[in-house]
Amino acid sequence: MRAHFDSELWGLAMHPTKTEMVTVGRDAMLAVWDIPSRTQKKVIKLEGAADAVAFSNNGQHICVGFMNGKFQAFDSNFTVLRQRSDRKGKSI
Repeated sequence: MRAHFDSELWGLAMHPTKTEMVTVGRDAMLAVWDIPSRTQKKVIKLEGAADAVAFSNNGQHICVGFMNGKFQAFDSNFTVLRQRSDRKGKSI
């Protein structure tokens, strides 16, 4: 059995075309779930606690918002495509 642990689940987003959802939480985990089978398809450990998550309109990218204001955009293989660290938009 797999789930989020060590704190709270904060972000959940549905894939725009597939029967998948993605979740993030204060446990710093990013997970993709298959809804019909209720199984976890992919999971990675993030660099910090996350509060928000969203799929791009075409479902090819995932954006994660962290508690510290930073965000990261990932592709479907969980490769970081872009990240920002402050409200002024300075890349890190």
